Amino acid sequence: MVTWLLSISAILLSSVGAQLGWTAWFYLQRGALPTQADLTTSHSLTLTLVLSTFAAHAITLLWCWQLIRRTSPYGVRPALGLDWCRSFWSRRNGLLIACVFAAPLFLAIGAWLERYLPNAKTDLDRILAQGPSVRVAIACVAALSAPLVEEVVYRGVIFGGLQRSLGVRPTVVLVSLLFLAVHVPQYWGGWAGLTMLALLSLTLTVLRAATGSILPSVVLHYAFNGIQAIAIVFFWELLETSPPTTP
Repeated sequence: MVTWLLSISAILLSSVGAQLGWTAWFYLQRGALPTQADLTTSHSLTLTLVLSTFAAHAITLLWCWQLIRRTSPYGVRPALGLDWCRSFWSRRNGLLIACVFAAPLFLAIGAWLERYLPNAKTDLDRILAQGPSVRVAIACVAALSAPLVEEVVYRGVIFGGLQRSLGVRPTVVLVSLLFLAVHVPQYWGGWAGLTMLALLSLTLTVLRAATGSILPSVVLHYAFNGIQAIAIVFFWELLETSPPTTP
């Protein structure tokens, strides 16, 4: 649970550091501190805050790596199940391939839910609308670092720790809810997207419980976010009425 709090704190502290750095740059450029209007409309500030997520992810991943090294008698790879597929031709690779093809299914579920649930504009939607460079930055975070870091934190460290104390089923429920909870502020109002995200979170956690490895969850998460990242960068105009959800 300390790891969960640290992952959230790293995001917040990186954002604060990025905003302070941007404020200093603004002052050097214009000789005055930014006004509230500057803070709410600045394209460069938004871009700086998005890119600061990479620093937060690096800090979190380093913490998790060191924590597992010090607490697991088996080492990092066995503890996370990263050696789950020891051979390229392993039959377990069939599940990994299935995870890739399952990603579009969740997108289809989200599109279907939009017909029945309200899906208002969210804070993330408004950020994405600020311009192509912001969308590219968000897509890079979503497609490069977010899936790995979130799976190591939630389905790796947190799942492993809680499972020993609570058992498998309560851990699956709790980890799924924790993962969903950190995304609620971004997608508040987009109930179709949040419902789909809840289903994805539960699936990722069940995969971890069933296989003893984070690898299937990582593959599904990367496939899901990768499709969303492509949509954000290349098909934003078509999706602007119902933007994608990227955990």
